[in-house]
Amino acid sequence: MTFQKQDNKLKELEQSPDRPRSLDAPTFSKEIKRSFERVLAITDLKLREEAIEREADNLNASREDYRRQLEAHVLARKASIIKQVLVKPASILDKKIGHFARWLESLSLIKLAALLSQAALLFAVASYLVTIPHRRQQEIERAREIIIKRVGQEYSEGRIKALERLNKLCANNPGLKAPNAEMEGIDLNHCYQFDITADSWQAWPPLFVLSGIDFSHSNLEGANLANANLQGANLQESNLAGANLEGANLKGANLNGANLKGANLGYANLEGASLEEAVLTNSNLNKAFLQETQLSRAILANAKAIWADLKNANLYRADLEGANFNRAHLDGADLYKANLQNSSLRFADLGLQANLREANILRADLQGAIFWGVDQVKRSQNWQDAILSSNWEDKIMPDRLPRLKIGLIKPMERESIFEAYKLGMRRAANRRVEIWGIPSEPGVENEAKTIREAIDLGLDAILLVPEDPVNSIPAIRAASDAGMVVITVDFCFDRNLARGLVFACYNTDSLKMGYDSGAYLSQWARTNLPDGEVNVGLVDGAAYDRYYPNLQGFLQALENSKLQWNEVASTDAALPEERSKVVQMLRENPQINILWGGSNMATELAIGAVRELGWSDRIAIFGILDLSGDKAQMLLDPANPLKSIIDQSGIQIGYKAVKKAIEILRHRGKASEYDFYPIKHRLLTQSDKEAVRDLLTEANSISGVAE
Repeated sequence: MTFQKQDNKLKELEQSPDRPRSLDAPTFSKEIKRSFERVLAITDLKLREEAIEREADNLNASREDYRRQLEAHVLARKASIIKQVLVKPASILDKKIGHFARWLESLSLIKLAALLSQAALLFAVASYLVTIPHRRQQEIERAREIIIKRVGQEYSEGRIKALERLNKLCANNPGLKAPNAEMEGIDLNHCYQFDITADSWQAWPPLFVLSGIDFSHSNLEGANLANANLQGANLQESNLAGANLEGANLKGANLNGANLKGANLGYANLEGASLEEAVLTNSNLNKAFLQETQLSRAILANAKAIWADLKNANLYRADLEGANFNRAHLDGADLYKANLQNSSLRFADLGLQANLREANILRADLQGAIFWGVDQVKRSQNWQDAILSSNWEDKIMPDRLPRLKIGLIKPMERESIFEAYKLGMRRAANRRVEIWGIPSEPGVENEAKTIREAIDLGLDAILLVPEDPVNSIPAIRAASDAGMVVITVDFCFDRNLARGLVFACYNTDSLKMGYDSGAYLSQWARTNLPDGEVNVGLVDGAAYDRYYPNLQGFLQALENSKLQWNEVASTDAALPEERSKVVQMLRENPQINILWGGSNMATELAIGAVRELGWSDRIAIFGILDLSGDKAQMLLDPANPLKSIIDQSGIQIGYKAVKKAIEILRHRGKASEYDFYPIKHRLLTQSDKEAVRDLLTEANSISGVAE
């Protein structure tokens, strides 16, 4: 209210017809002011109202007029205070200006300029500091405006930068709307808040603690947050259904009540996170890190948590019906009154005080699980109807490590490379490890049948050469779901396709093997066929994707060598019963003087076909073929058609693969994410007999491996 309006208010009160006419204005003015002060001195509202009525009666004034005059009095007093605050500094300044002017007269022009420059700098610094909060708030508002405008866009670099900027400014964004957003690898872990607690002195930087961003009640359904850094984030009650959080850092995050139905949390770090009453139905928690995680009353029905680390996790009254916890670490976990009906905990580790009291384990599969005591199981509900190993009570926390069973899926026909694998596997095993050979007919369907057999046998791990780079995956997924360690040899799947299903791949460089074989063939042809034609027949094995790189490398080597050669014919023969295809190719193309085999079996077929035709004196054979006793003897015989082979170091592969499997099964290292381990191959030729002799003992060892 302005001063003019206050004066009008007072005049209106003074001219009121209810004003006592027995008092003159000055007397009345003094008297009413003293009355006002008495009323305003009373702080209790009820008592003040009584005082207003009493004072109005004493002044012979209406209570309404008295209240209006009291209000005007209060307003006038406030205006007087404001006026004093504004006018008094100005009057002081007037007094000082004269002194300041006389001081300026005493300064030289140079001194004056220097002082003005310093003053301007100080003023600029002061202005900058004063405006920091305002500018910070403007930056926050701009970032939030960008985020709002990007709602509905799957990918937006602007949104990512805006969120990262908010995080650095320690500003939150609850209620974020970014369904299906592409934010892989986003880093929202840069807010440091000042703190003077004892813990903050030990942190770096000292006196500051890391504070997670607030995304509570957000809609991030279907968002891609793989490998995102969301440590300590608040995602309470957020919708993350179907979101990809694979490999994300959610350590200490608040996900209470969050919807994570169908979300991918494989390999995620959820240490110390809180997911109380969260919905994780059909979610993927394979190989996730969940130590000390709060999952009480969470719903994990049909979730997968194979190889997950749930040490000391709280699963009080959690719903785990139909969930897969095979090979999970549950030592110290609290499963009090959890629902484990129809769940699978094959080979799970419950050996260090895991609590199963009152948990419902009706039809739960606990075969091979490790327990710390008989009562641990018997204190649960419906334990008699659970699936337990026949002698589970005898295996309570055994003094010795449990025996491991590691199998090799191999072809029905004897092949040198698989014999080499088996020898290497046996050399890596010990008394607590059994090596099994499981014969399998060729083809994806037979492979799947053999893998199912391995699951039924309770094998802990299998090594195999996959039949198909895509169609072999479903059977391997079944093995993985059963808690089996799967390791591929001789062929590596696409990493994204097999990640989470296969632990490791041991393989030689197929392209380089084919190249080295072709390079030696070119060298041999120049020496032994200087004037003749080089007519090549290919038993390429290219019907299988895993052997196609061998052919690519071979052809590249011949092209680089500038050798004049002819590809006369080729065949897709790849199975033992298909040798007739090679024989037919040679009969139809008698000008062929060189055969090249693109795989172990292809080279074996080439050797067999030449023997069958009795053409050892007219055809030279090169190819991919692992060393064995009889192959070593061929290379030592200058009259033999076999001129060179590429040995794939099968013994070394088998040895390293089993060592890796034992390491994983004994929990001696972190569960891998499908690691590739390259193994160097060996080129063995007739011209290097000393190297062949040095390896003959090893080859004889392979031949002596019993079935």
